[in-house]
Amino acid sequence: MKKFLSAGLAVLMLALCTVSAFASSMQITTHSEVDYQLSYPADVEIPWESPETVIGAITAEKMLIEPQKCVAVTVASANDYKLVNVTDAEKSIAYTLSGADAMVFAPGEVGKSFPLAALVTEEAWATAAAGEHKDVLTFTAEYKNQ
Repeated sequence: MKKFLSAGLAVLMLALCTVSAFASSMQITTHSEVDYQLSYPADVEIPWESPETVIGAITAEKMLIEPQKCVAVTVASANDYKLVNVTDAEKSIAYTLSGADAMVFAPGEVGKSFPLAALVTEEAWATAAAGEHKDVLTFTAEYKNQ
């Protein structure tokens, strides 16, 4: 009987010494407002008779935007892609802007870049009037659905 009682007390002591385990969870979150930053080319001078001049790039410096959204950049020329003579607006040099098609940045595309170049044909240079010619490019960024 002592053995039976000893065994019973041993089982009871083991049952009382067990540590209960509890499961718990915790949630970690963060939040950011939409924030994006682009860098644009600065003023540039096109060398006379140059067929192609790199004028810079549109680059994503920060791109904290929502999923399924994008930042689309468009460019417009004040003079319909013509370098207009500053003393005689009738004289101009036509050019095209390469790299300005489909400039779209998606979430997280920091560092993505769209290089731009001004292309002037040999014929346009040959028929150009001497003097200073100018155009102004305006870049517009739009936050929209992809």
